[in-house]
Amino acid sequence: MAIKIDYKKLEKWEKNYLGIETLEDKGKLFFYLKFLKSKIFSEIPGDIVEAGVYKGTSLISCALFMKYQNTLRSKLIWGYDTFKGFPKISLLDQPNNFNYLYKNNKISKDHYEKILKLREYHKVLKSNKISANNISTSNNFENTSLNLLKRKIEFFKIVKNVNLIKGEFKDTMKNKKNLPHKISAGLIDCDLYDGYKVSLNNFWPRLSANGKLFLDEYYSLKFPGPRFIVDEFIKKNKGAKLIKEGISADFERWSIKKIY
Repeated sequence: MAIKIDYKKLEKWEKNYLGIETLEDKGKLFFYLKFLKSKIFSEIPGDIVEAGVYKGTSLISCALFMKYQNTLRSKLIWGYDTFKGFPKISLLDQPNNFNYLYKNNKISKDHYEKILKLREYHKVLKSNKISANNISTSNNFENTSLNLLKRKIEFFKIVKNVNLIKGEFKDTMKNKKNLPHKISAGLIDCDLYDGYKVSLNNFWPRLSANGKLFLDEYYSLKFPGPRFIVDEFIKKNKGAKLIKEGISADFERWSIKKIY
């Protein structure tokens, strides 16, 4: 039986072991949660989407945050993942593409220098060639379990507020039943070019005016693919505004806002 949890006073073991982040942490979800707390968000119709769930850290954090903001009654959280690791990887996802981005002024010098430092770090830790499949500490993200995630969701009594969609985005998102009619906000955290492309193209038509899609990898030291597709997307969609939300956990945090 799930215990009653005071969101503002979560025990350290709950946060660390079960994977929960709060607004007070000022971690990677800081600006995302801040938006979900804003008056602007409360007036935007639609559900919440998350592309790239993995072990559920951000999804559970978001659901708990909304639960204690009393907004879960009207918002459903849709989570998309293969739950078995990366699908096919594009050539644009390979780490050496950061060289192209820097030479063409698509990323800053400071950003590129951090990428080079990470490469040196990997030379110490890994003897094999660095690729999109192994550059993350989670490798290709296959070390996850849909059943374990469901148990976490049951523990926090948020089952009725979360809809998990298993499969590759290109397959699941082409079915309208697997997408909300309207979207108020979302998090794209799937690392790869194709995942971002499919997510953006399916979420965008459903995103309400003033809604935001937060981009976990637009500023990345590991995966260049999202930078390519997001820049392409912004150029093609006049109603899309790329916003630098600020810096949290020493990383730039970006979103796309639908201005009309």
